Amino acid sequence: MSLHPSLQTYADAWTQSVSAISELVSPLAEGEWNWATPCPGWSVRDVVSHVIGLDCEMLGDPRPIHTLPRDLYHVQTEGQRYMEVQVDVRRHHTAPEMTSELEYTIIRRSRQLRNESRDPSHKIRGPLGTEQTLELATRMRAFDVWVHEQDLRATLKKPGNLDSQGAYVARDLLLHGLPKVVAKKAAA
Repeated sequence: MSLHPSLQTYADAWTQSVSAISELVSPLAEGEWNWATPCPGWSVRDVVSHVIGLDCEMLGDPRPIHTLPRDLYHVQTEGQRYMEVQVDVRRHHTAPEMTSELEYTIIRRSRQLRNESRDPSHKIRGPLGTEQTLELATRMRAFDVWVHEQDLRATLKKPGNLDSQGAYVARDLLLHGLPKVVAKKAAA
């Protein structure tokens, strides 16, 4: 059985964005991996670590056993602590280690998506141990990877992919949530 049609758009968007990330970071010199991004407290290396880490979780890999340093000013909430573990565990990896792990993760995750036969409504483990449908998890990964591609593009001054499949997934996701935000702000 092949990927369910309702998941294909998200799988394609993820593939395009994660491939773009790989192309953006592969030629970087070691020092460029340390450049600050628009994500508070995160460098280029940290953004790529986040992408790798969450895709490893989607693959079912165990989370690293790692204690965060106490001086991470940008980590304030439990959700941020959860995300930071996958980042901090790779903080001292070299550029070749990062690109190798990214490529290996892309290969593994692409294979998983290609062979996915579960129904989109199948419940899976999401971030922070939450339960979500396979469709929501796949949509959110496509969104997250595209957003972080844009973070890297802004940092590296290489704009692009604003009309990609990931951009359309992001647009649709944001438009879907907009009425709730407006209603909440208006105290409706």
